[in-house]
Amino acid sequence: MPPWKAPKNASAATAAVGGRDHISNLPDRVLQYVLSFLPAQDVVRTCVLAKNWRHMWESTTVLRFVCGGTKEPESMGDIQEFVDHLLCLRIRGGAMPLHTCEFRLLQDDEDDMRSTILWIRIALQCKVRVLQLICAGNCRDILSLDVDGHPFFISQYLKKLELQGLDTLPNRLLDFSCCPNLEDLEVDHCYLGDLLLISSQSVKRLNIECCSFGEEWRLPICAPNLVSLWLGVHNGRTPSLQRFPSLLTAFIKIYCYDLVALDSDDESNQSILLQGLSEVQNLVLISLDTCMFIFRRDLKFCSSFSKLKYLLLDEYWCEPADFSALACLLKLSPVDLNIMWRLN
Repeated sequence: MPPWKAPKNASAATAAVGGRDHISNLPDRVLQYVLSFLPAQDVVRTCVLAKNWRHMWESTTVLRFVCGGTKEPESMGDIQEFVDHLLCLRIRGGAMPLHTCEFRLLQDDEDDMRSTILWIRIALQCKVRVLQLICAGNCRDILSLDVDGHPFFISQYLKKLELQGLDTLPNRLLDFSCCPNLEDLEVDHCYLGDLLLISSQSVKRLNIECCSFGEEWRLPICAPNLVSLWLGVHNGRTPSLQRFPSLLTAFIKIYCYDLVALDSDDESNQSILLQGLSEVQNLVLISLDTCMFIFRRDLKFCSSFSKLKYLLLDEYWCEPADFSALACLLKLSPVDLNIMWRLN
């Protein structure tokens, strides 16, 4: 039976499982857990399975919307109407706050983009705790229409935000001054060159992977309560890390050549990366041979790594022709430091 066609009555659903409805006998919390993995369209369709399923969808705390995919049988207009109606019901009906809301988007129409911005804001009004925005195809500019110069995410309930596949971002999209309880931020395959900053007083875990940064502007990252950092720079200028006094673990991967203008007033006498990591306990530094410049240059402006316990380096820190960067790093580290090597 195709997933988008619901049984006409409860008996059809019962017959599908051999004449006995074992699933409906499960506790509600188990049923809600099962529903949390389904697209929202399928969650709503369960209301016709049996009497005790009739209102189950109304209390779900996880909504996953897939919009614009070629495998989706409904038209884009039908999906838009469905999402609009369902989210409005969440607000008007006084339903339980959302735990997770996922938008997986493939469309590229400007009207669809404006609808998506509205959906995100309604989800925030529903007190969502985990918000996921995953874009593909031609909709990577989904948030480019919102350029009012103010923080985009405003919520005292948001705990985790995941962004993937975005190309054009408002310059204050990752300013979380209005999200005092945000703790997890994941940014994957996005272009961050238009941002003014990444800033949060509450974020504890920050993951930036496979992202491109601007060529002219060095993006500052300010998160004083950060505990874990994963930073992968694949294009553009390496971001500037502010001080992270609570940092336990940092994974830094530089795969692009960042030529710093040594005679510039703003970068000639200050660290870009390493000084911000000076209080980390577990550190991984990975780069290509041509990308070691940023590390070698940064070590000149570091005071010490007094809390460092475990250090993982790749082979380019141990080039036979020049051990100066490695020697400097070890000089700034405790004598009982545990060092590991990653060989390609």
